[in-house]
Amino acid sequence: MSNIDELLSKAAKLLQEGRIWESCKVYDEVLSIDSKCEAALLNKAIISFRDNKYSEALDLLSNISSVEKIIDTKLIEASCFYELGDLSKSESCYNVLSSRVDGNNDLIFRVGLSAMQHGFFLNAAKILGKIDKKKSYSFEKEYYMALSYKGIGDLTNAIKCFGNAIREKSDSFQLYPIIASACFQNNMIEEGDKLMNILKEKNNAFFQHVAGIVASYRNKN
Repeated sequence: MSNIDELLSKAAKLLQEGRIWESCKVYDEVLSIDSKCEAALLNKAIISFRDNKYSEALDLLSNISSVEKIIDTKLIEASCFYELGDLSKSESCYNVLSSRVDGNNDLIFRVGLSAMQHGFFLNAAKILGKIDKKKSYSFEKEYYMALSYKGIGDLTNAIKCFGNAIREKSDSFQLYPIIASACFQNNMIEEGDKLMNILKEKNNAFFQHVAGIVASYRNKN
């Protein structure tokens, strides 16, 4: 094991123990030996981001060029730009990421969820749509795509995805009032009523808990 490998292991252990300042000093030592050590650059950028030093994190990330680390790099960059208020650059990171995650459901879900959490709902829907449900994330794909479509005001596609999600997990009772409310907002009164009646039959206690809130959406139409 090289000296750099030993130092990286030491820094990682210190980080796991919560000794962040000491870990940073070790990463600095690594970078003094090899200023292009991408493992040190990435981990120090993560520490800087967590410490709200977004510009410092971006400076560190700008020195990373390997394809192997582009997912982690762009995700952190997206968060940094978002926190700095540069939404255009943040969104552009997700455009790059979208073309890099094909075929890997774990990465697709991770990137799509991050885009949704930052409010880039259209990007999130497009990215999550790449998930191959035959492999994994069949429920998560539909549920989070529904939330993304709802975020951009596309209630028709949101209801469609919510419907697919509830078919995956029919005992997810919290979905019934969410879909019913979306139906009422989309002037689909009959469909919303049907969903609430199904919920009443399946779980009357939960129905009683949410009926008043859902009814408020129905009454607006």
